[in-house]
Amino acid sequence: MHRLIPAAIMATLASTASAQDAYVGGSLDYNLPHSGDAQTAGSVIAGLGFDLGTFGVGAEVEYGLRIAGDNDYDMARVGGWASYDWADYTLIAGGGITEYYFEDSNSGGFNFSIGAERDLTDRVSVRGQIIRDFLDNAFTKAVTTTRLAVAYNF
Repeated sequence: MHRLIPAAIMATLASTASAQDAYVGGSLDYNLPHSGDAQTAGSVIAGLGFDLGTFGVGAEVEYGLRIAGDNDYDMARVGGWASYDWADYTLIAGGGITEYYFEDSNSGGFNFSIGAERDLTDRVSVRGQIIRDFLDNAFTKAVTTTRLAVAYNF
C-alpha cells in the first residue's frame, strides 16, 4: 500500500488544473492512539474541490510529521470528501486511505473524518476536524486525530 499513497498524491495534484477550487494549507494535529502514547504533528494539506451549489465534492492529500510526543511516526492520507454549506460554515465529511511510517515498518488502513470550515477572507479559511484512522498490524488498531487547519484557496 505504501506505493499507492505517492501515486494518488501525484494524480490528485496533477488534476488540479481542471478543478474549480484548489487549496493548500497546514494543520496542527493531536494524534491519540487507542493504545499507546500520543503525539502532536504538523501536516501539509493539498486538495481540490468542485462546487455543486449548496453541496461540494473533492479530493485531498496530506503528509504529517511529528512535532512532539512520545511516539515517532509520520503519516499520509489520501481521500475524498463531501461538503454542505450551512450559513457561514461548511460542514465536511470524508474518508480515504491512511499510511503510518515508522522507523522500521509501515502500517496502513482507512480513515473517516468529520469537520467544519469557515472562510476568514476570500482566500483564507480555517477548519476544525476529527479524523479516525483504522489500521492493520500497527502499534494500535485505531488513532483519533483532532485537527486545527488553515487553508489558502486559489
